[in-house]
Amino acid sequence: MNDGKQIEKLVRLIQEALKDFPSTQIFSNYRIENNSGRKREIDVLLKTNINGYEIIIAIECKDYKTPIPVEKIEAFNSKCQRIKGISKKIFVTTHGYQSDSYEAAKDFDIELYRFDEINIQDIIQWFPIKQLKAKYLLKLPYRIETQAEPEDIKKIPQDKELIIHFYDNSPSTTLSTLLWNSVVYKHQRALKAMMLLDFMKNNSNLNYQTITPYTLDCTGIYILGENDKKINITKIKSAIVSWLEEVPAKIIDARNYKKVDNETIAKVITVDAEKNKFIDIVLTKKMTSKYFTRTIKDKFFNCRLYLSIILKQIN
Repeated sequence: MNDGKQIEKLVRLIQEALKDFPSTQIFSNYRIENNSGRKREIDVLLKTNINGYEIIIAIECKDYKTPIPVEKIEAFNSKCQRIKGISKKIFVTTHGYQSDSYEAAKDFDIELYRFDEINIQDIIQWFPIKQLKAKYLLKLPYRIETQAEPEDIKKIPQDKELIIHFYDNSPSTTLSTLLWNSVVYKHQRALKAMMLLDFMKNNSNLNYQTITPYTLDCTGIYILGENDKKINITKIKSAIVSWLEEVPAKIIDARNYKKVDNETIAKVITVDAEKNKFIDIVLTKKMTSKYFTRTIKDKFFNCRLYLSIILKQIN
């Protein structure tokens, strides 16, 4: 076992990953007091400050020739529990983990890595920058208007999803798929704008749901009733339930912009927001954060991005 060399390699990788985060301190073989006042050694300790909130990440390193047994995971967790202020626990080893170790790590909220697999992107994502992801649900029941007699409508099956057919011979689809493509997917930008407005009006409450009624005017579609009788659909009415969920931000890049005298005037962090779109978070001395979405073609659009923890302003 040669933990020292692996720790040195890991520290160099962390230094490379966090070179644009000057407020972060990296310590190896760091001795820190626990609740009893005794000094306990942490293989690698990261300290930083995000929006006035201190983040402490403890990393345990083991260069074993065999998979890590559950006892080592339990011991690391016990050690961290008695040290005040640890925000995240990381375990890194050479030859993987026993099956029980994965279960224990999940219970203890410990992230597991191998030395040969850990990369710069993993390290950057240890820091708790969050963004919001929009979620949608089609509200039931649907109100369907048809060109059919009441008796025919009563015979439409109610215990399974309706299949929609098209007079132009397009492939048949389910009613929920039709609504998703015609309402949710088509109007996502407007739905997101309404959702974000509700989110800000309701004091950034992640539990708040936005209900958006809709009416879909239909032409050229029908369902099959009793004896395969065609029943034309004219309108479908219901609502979309939408809400926001907090997810880890995918940080692609972090860089400083400096004057000629090497003074840092701004920090820019690029976050992967969604397919082909990125967010540039610009942090200046005045802490005036500006948010932009850009596509790969570098076309810019205004965007409001919620971050649960904004990086501390540059001193």
